[in-house]
Amino acid sequence: MWNKFVATACIGSFFCLQLNACAGSRAAEDSSFNSDFVCGEKHLLWKAQKSGAPAVWLLGSIHLADSSFYPFAPVIDSAFDASTLVTAELDLNAENTMQETGMLMLEKGRLPQGMKLEEVLPSKLYNQVDSLSKAWDIPFEVFKPFRPWMIAVSLSAVAIERTGLSGEFGIDMELLSRAEDQQKKVVALETPAEQVNVFSNADDSLGIRYLENTLEEIAQADSFVMEIAKAWKCGDADWMRELLESDSSEDVYEEELYTKRNIRMAESIDSLSTLGEKVFVVVGAAHLVGKDDNVLKLLEKRGYMIEQW
Repeated sequence: MWNKFVATACIGSFFCLQLNACAGSRAAEDSSFNSDFVCGEKHLLWKAQKSGAPAVWLLGSIHLADSSFYPFAPVIDSAFDASTLVTAELDLNAENTMQETGMLMLEKGRLPQGMKLEEVLPSKLYNQVDSLSKAWDIPFEVFKPFRPWMIAVSLSAVAIERTGLSGEFGIDMELLSRAEDQQKKVVALETPAEQVNVFSNADDSLGIRYLENTLEEIAQADSFVMEIAKAWKCGDADWMRELLESDSSEDVYEEELYTKRNIRMAESIDSLSTLGEKVFVVVGAAHLVGKDDNVLKLLEKRGYMIEQW
């Protein structure tokens, strides 16, 4: 349930914004270091060094967070401040990013004209969505026009927002805002269409399985989100990996959501490193700590020395 938010920047957050479920604003600036932040000596921050090119820094993001994630550890601030180019999955500060994402979701996330949700979902699953929407005081009519994957993403977004986390405090959102303030170059690794297509290009049968798995895991949202937050603050990559791999909701989209995207990200990061810029990368933590085909492993195969900081 969590993976889609550490892997996909905009999709769930957009729907929450439409429901007015998001809360909070950018993290307040604070020059002091939060002593509760560090559990160990490392952070979800890696240095990738290839002979003949400047080092690339990569930070695993939590796309929905809260003020307790700030301020960053000094090593993160130092690496970011020294960078000349920042790259993220999407440039969330670009004027058209959220607008384009919203339009694509409304276009591709809707059921075909004339098709009803009760004709797509098994009756048991349909009733589960109905019951959950009532429990959360969300009109069930909101979900009825949409395909199963869109409902799953939306419900997960709401579930996480209900724990107190918000896209407004997301790690990537914060760093992109800082990049804008510091007038750094910003490059997006993906387009809104590429992210939305992960789900929209698949058959509804996969979306149904995805929705079923998501509903099963929503019941554990509070404890799961708390563990994810702790793992990030502690910089514990092994713990984060263990937590993410325990989430089965996205197994049906594994190749599109992670494998193919990781390959594209690694290729793009490698290309950016040849420009002579000091590159700082912020992408969903699952792309850095996931299975053997994660971005760090792929960069290692391209000749990079990888070191966690």
